[in-house]
Amino acid sequence: MASQKTKIIWVIMAVLAIAAAAIIASILFKTPRSWENKRKMMMNKYSRMLVSKDAVQRREAVMSLGGVGDKSVIPQLLKALSDPDERVRENALISMRAWGDASQLDQVEPLLEDQSDRVRAAAIFTTASLGGKDKYFVVKPFLKDKSVTVREQTVLAIGKLPEQVVLADLLKAMDDKEVVVRRRAIWVLTKFKSPVATQKIIAALKSGIPMLQGDAAMALGRMKAKSAVPDLIAASQNRDDFVRRAAVMALGNIGDTRAESVLIRALRDKESTTRREAALALGRLRTPAGVKALVPLLKAEGATVRAAAAHALAGAVTRSHLNIVKQMSTSQDESVREEAVSALGRLKGKQAVQMLKPLMRDSAERVRWATVIALDEIGTPDVEPILKQAVKQEKSQWIRKHLENILLRMETEKKIGGKIRLMRNQAPPIPPAQEQVAPQPTAAPPKKAPKKRSTKKKRK
Repeated sequence: MASQKTKIIWVIMAVLAIAAAAIIASILFKTPRSWENKRKMMMNKYSRMLVSKDAVQRREAVMSLGGVGDKSVIPQLLKALSDPDERVRENALISMRAWGDASQLDQVEPLLEDQSDRVRAAAIFTTASLGGKDKYFVVKPFLKDKSVTVREQTVLAIGKLPEQVVLADLLKAMDDKEVVVRRRAIWVLTKFKSPVATQKIIAALKSGIPMLQGDAAMALGRMKAKSAVPDLIAASQNRDDFVRRAAVMALGNIGDTRAESVLIRALRDKESTTRREAALALGRLRTPAGVKALVPLLKAEGATVRAAAAHALAGAVTRSHLNIVKQMSTSQDESVREEAVSALGRLKGKQAVQMLKPLMRDSAERVRWATVIALDEIGTPDVEPILKQAVKQEKSQWIRKHLENILLRMETEKKIGGKIRLMRNQAPPIPPAQEQVAPQPTAAPPKKAPKKRSTKKKRK
């Protein structure tokens, strides 16, 4: 009976072993094949959809073919360029940018004369993407196309080409009669840090068209154009909310102290988003007057403004501002307390450690987590007792686990450091003479005189 049970057990184990081997083999050997089968299934599915009478299915198929990840889809994309539906042709051109190359441009370029504005615009972008600066002369005339959509896409397309090729024509596009085209030209010119481009964008800042002015302000901020600071200061007083906010953001990005008084004034702006951006901008300036002006905002009505002021102060305060950080650490807003922790972790020192100690018992989990990170970054010997005490009282499992890992690492570092010091102390000291005097070459030993040959004959 016992032998029968043993046989059954051995059979079950053998079956399980075979099943495990089959699973492992399928993972090791069949995964690539299954992906190849899946890709073929996708290709077959999209190929059937391409000949569907439903234009929506054909549009989806062409767009999906662009993401298959294989250049074998190019023939199908080229065939879709002659589809009667304009959206199918447009989608085919978009997908061509991913998998096409300059050799297919002879089939793309006829669509530059397509009756559909959308198709012409897509053809321009694809031609410029695949052909590069060699095809600039082909797409350049479309900057004067009657369609706003085509002109707009032409500006974006040529913006990908080298500055010396397209700068002059982009500057002309800044004078287009349509605002949308000029806005596109502003953002394209942002990457060309040319004084001529900067002056053209400053002119747009003074245009009196709010959407254009706002874009120009943000573009100048991205370019960090210090020459535009006076005009941005003037724009920060604009009646339009978008223009004022954009000018304040730009001044913060540039970081010029000439804007200090304007940014302090913007802290009282009627629009909360502008006040928030002014607070962040002053944090980047890190001036004493800016720090002082930010403190009242810690008790502002809007949570986003309070958070922005706290974040700005966390990056701007010095050790002379510990009284401000202490005020932040006792705020009722947990985001402000969290920023206080961030400031203390950056400032370091014994006072920072003592101020962080009570924050390990904060009611907000995010504040306790930030405190653990800050204490770990400080890493002085007086941090370890605080962390050990925090492990005992921490309720959050993931914070407690992190504390345990930090303490384990600290203990390991102490042991390793102690061993290194012990090895250093036990090593025999090197005599000073050997450290300072270079070893002298030793004389070669005298050669022994050759033995005289015996003249006596050996006896046989």
